[in-house]
Amino acid sequence: MNRILEDVIHKNAATVERITSENATGYLVSDNTANAVAETSFDNTGAQAIVKHLHGVLVTSCQSVIRDLDPTNKLCFLRVATRKFEYLVAPEEYFTITVVQ
Repeated sequence: MNRILEDVIHKNAATVERITSENATGYLVSDNTANAVAETSFDNTGAQAIVKHLHGVLVTSCQSVIRDLDPTNKLCFLRVATRKFEYLVAPEEYFTITVVQ
């Protein structure tokens, strides 16, 4: 895990506690450089599936669409609602944070 990601996780420990204590099912932080799970409240299989499908396919496609529409713009936040859950995805340069409600 890279140093920037470790610093972000350490500095935002209180926010993570607040998110998990409220109406959230879980959270996931993935390392974009290694495309791996850095920290999660899910089991390993579920976390890997979220990284593979949400971060690998959906977020990348949405970022491409935003760049195609306006090259000066950037995807900051993605909200995906399903019948059972709502996925809140915040992609950054070195990591991506996902909260499942």
